[in-house]
Amino acid sequence: MANRLAEVDPTVLLLKQRLEGLLPDEAQFRFDLCVTEALTNLVLHAKPSTQEATIDGQLTVRGDEVVIELFDPEGAQPFDLRDNARSLSDIDAMAEGGRGLGLILECADRVNYGSVGRRNRLELAFKAQS
Repeated sequence: MANRLAEVDPTVLLLKQRLEGLLPDEAQFRFDLCVTEALTNLVLHAKPSTQEATIDGQLTVRGDEVVIELFDPEGAQPFDLRDNARSLSDIDAMAEGGRGLGLILECADRVNYGSVGRRNRLELAFKAQS
């Protein structure tokens, strides 16, 4: 995905089409929310080494989980969302921002973050339909 806000919604819609029938409705909603938040955060906050750097992703089914891996643009500095997320109950209900990281941690069934090769990876997992 190009590192632009205009690319977030079309990317999430494409992923949603690929998941057709794999996630229960409630998990599909959480998936959409988490991926939208994660991609938006990457576009707004990751500092790529060049303007052409892309955000890459991989969608897989592993056992009873749908897993999406999102890779920061080349050159972005590590930013572990678990270290910076605030509890949703600590955020002013009228605040415009600050909920994204908390939502991701609350809504994904499993969250992992770390470096893979020379890039940073956010891995989000959601329980698939049984």
